Amino acid sequence: MKKPKHPIRFAVIGARRGKTFIHSAQTIGDDVSLVGLCDANPDALEDWKGEPGLRLYSDYGQVLDDPQVDAVCLATPVPLHARQAIDALNAGKHVLSEVTAAYTLEEGRELIAAVERSGRTYMMAENYCFSAPILQVQNMVEQGVFGELSYASGSYIHDCRELYFTNEGGLTWRGRLGHELIANTYPTHSLGPVARWLGINRTDFLKTTATWHSVSLAMNHYVNRNHPDRTEYAEAGFWKHPDTVSTLIRTEKDRLIDIRVDWRSPRPHHMTRYELQGTNASFSWPDGPKAEPLIWIEDRSPTNERGIATEWELLSKYREEFEHPLWRKHRPQAEKTGHGGGDFFILQEFAAAIHEDRLPLIDVYDAVTWSAITPLSIESIAKGNAPVDVPNFKADNVR
Repeated sequence: MKKPKHPIRFAVIGARRGKTFIHSAQTIGDDVSLVGLCDANPDALEDWKGEPGLRLYSDYGQVLDDPQVDAVCLATPVPLHARQAIDALNAGKHVLSEVTAAYTLEEGRELIAAVERSGRTYMMAENYCFSAPILQVQNMVEQGVFGELSYASGSYIHDCRELYFTNEGGLTWRGRLGHELIANTYPTHSLGPVARWLGINRTDFLKTTATWHSVSLAMNHYVNRNHPDRTEYAEAGFWKHPDTVSTLIRTEKDRLIDIRVDWRSPRPHHMTRYELQGTNASFSWPDGPKAEPLIWIEDRSPTNERGIATEWELLSKYREEFEHPLWRKHRPQAEKTGHGGGDFFILQEFAAAIHEDRLPLIDVYDAVTWSAITPLSIESIAKGNAPVDVPNFKADNVR
């Protein structure tokens, strides 16, 4: 596919969440051009009427039929992502999709096939992979600071209970998932950064996984306090989704990944909770409003007389030495956007991949592999928390 001779003309699908992409486009420059906004709710488009050069669509099919749109940015409810991405690829559009990519293994395989068949660029917009500390650790891994890696963990703990309900008291897509599924329903914020540190789908692959879950208590407590008139939502067993879900993953190199997702427990949100362990260094980023990412490096950080680690150091101490090239180049623009600058880099990387005719840093195999944790967690839980095999989507495609 030839490099585009003009800025990538993209349309955002989903006006509310899509503001992230719109804001990011304003910081990138001439590589991209926002030409359209689509939302099935006409009220969501009201604020954009009269915006110069911006087409407004009420139907996704209109976007796919428009030859003036090169790419779509999917900011729609999670259950729609896979089918909308496949339809866009089949229509010849590039796709930047919000997380997660697919909710079933079958959809994931269909998505891979659509990317391969179309020759278009697909990227999943996992913005947690692009914050400055996460990418600094990535750079340190690639420069050998950590030595051999053995363990990584990530957690996404975000009280989303108020997002389970529409203004009229019905269930949103999050509410429906909470009602219907016992699963790790949102794994990529937890898994994405650590998978990139470990070189998953490059030098290592996920092999087996098993999932455990807690009881479901938080939603009933929330409903009784905030929606006492909606007795159907307080019935025992209505909310099937557990409060906390933990998934363990073993890689082909026998590394261990531990990811936790909790959408419902009454706990302040903090987007960063990660660990990485190597033979020569350790990284920890705890949660909390004043929590700083921490590092310990052999022969550089404090030890006792036998060389045993005694004190953490701030990761920022090593920023000048190990700042990732992307942040060194784009820090002023990235700091103007959300999710720790990740919102800038997802669109910047998507555009760069198209212009340079290369795979993006988070390609369709990453997207499908990380998202596969959801259906695999359902299978594991149904089998009494038994380990289940993780498909190697890259190898499957080669065969």
